[in-house]
Amino acid sequence: MKGVTQQSLAEQTGISLAMLGMIERGTRVPTEEQLVRIADVLAISLAEFK
Repeated sequence: MKGVTQQSLAEQTGISLAMLGMIERGTRVPTEEQLVRIADVLAISLAEFK
């Protein structure tokens, strides 16, 4: 939706591509720090994750 690839998001957040995939699939729960980094890159609020 934001036009960001998983690869780009991984590079910009410092979160591995594998970890992002697990978070996206719901097989891994991200830490609050990871959520903040993802939200910052996507320019959204943490509330939008809910």
